[in-house]
Amino acid sequence: MKIESFFPGRLRVSSPLFNKQANLDKATEYLRTLGGIRDLIGNARTGSLTVVYDAARIGMPMLLEAKEEFEKLERGMG
Repeated sequence: MKIESFFPGRLRVSSPLFNKQANLDKATEYLRTLGGIRDLIGNARTGSLTVVYDAARIGMPMLLEAKEEFEKLERGMG
């Protein structure tokens, strides 16, 4: 997983995992459970996911935890 851009309140990541719509759907479902998510924009064609969130509610530790979960899924792909 690669962080393409980051600004508090907005994060865009890319991963081969997200080249399948089903995986994007699972990722967005998981992220919505965190609370504080304002918008999720996935693009299976580019393998990217943009997360717009409330930076006051979701801090870096939560984002890193989500990133670790997605990286576990990536390792399972290989």
